[in-house]
Amino acid sequence: MSVTEQGAAQRALGREWLAARIVVIGGLIVAAVVVVFFGWIKPAYLTAPQLTPEQQQARANAQAILDMCTTGVATAKAFGIVPSYGQLASLNVGRTDVQGRYVCVAATQAAKYLVAVELFCRNLKDRHCVSLYSVTQQDGTVLYQRQS
Repeated sequence: MSVTEQGAAQRALGREWLAARIVVIGGLIVAAVVVVFFGWIKPAYLTAPQLTPEQQQARANAQAILDMCTTGVATAKAFGIVPSYGQLASLNVGRTDVQGRYVCVAATQAAKYLVAVELFCRNLKDRHCVSLYSVTQQDGTVLYQRQS
């Protein structure tokens, strides 16, 4: 090998080492950024915000309404009054003149149903606490009315 070939080989080897150092150092920097992001920054985004007591109560009320209406619609489906593919259409609950009686809206693609339920206790997830009172179509046709 001549001196010029040896010098060219040395320069090529120097470039390879420089490229290897850039790749290794760059990889370490990327790894450090990933660790910092997923170790410190991202968990801050994932923590649940602290809710005020009013917000906690509103969330609990919304869940209670959902439980109550879901139970009422499920009972209407079980009786065969509302089709099995009917679903709860809204979280808006109508109040009635009777204490403890509420109206929920269920719907299919073809019809809407007003499902009136009565509450007998506070555990709204317990199906025995929610009693189906009536089911009415949107046009006023009564499909079911519980006999007192």
